[in-house]
Amino acid sequence: MSVALIPTTNLAVARKIMRALLPAEDGIDSAIVANTDLIGSIVRGRQEMGAALEVGHDAARSAVNSLARLFEARDEALRCHQLLAVTRDTLGLDGSDVGCTGGKVSGARRKARAA
Repeated sequence: MSVALIPTTNLAVARKIMRALLPAEDGIDSAIVANTDLIGSIVRGRQEMGAALEVGHDAARSAVNSLARLFEARDEALRCHQLLAVTRDTLGLDGSDVGCTGGKVSGARRKARAA
């Protein structure tokens, strides 16, 4: 279906959703990076101080548990993105019309297999 046949409001709403989706995904990834840095800092800090292994262990374990929850959130963000893509397709919208990069996920998989 061409863009001209799609109601302008549908396209505008789809673009608004996409503008909200991408920062949400990036926020989760940023939190994962920050949490990973925290875990490394806790472990390195103990080493640099020459402290016993149990020093900071509970805090590091808590940060690891938080990291696991962040990956669960990342799984749900990915699922949300996939479900929105299905909805977009059902409405007859083209990914390029709303700001989606076609083949982005499958392209990443191809690169990983080639490596």
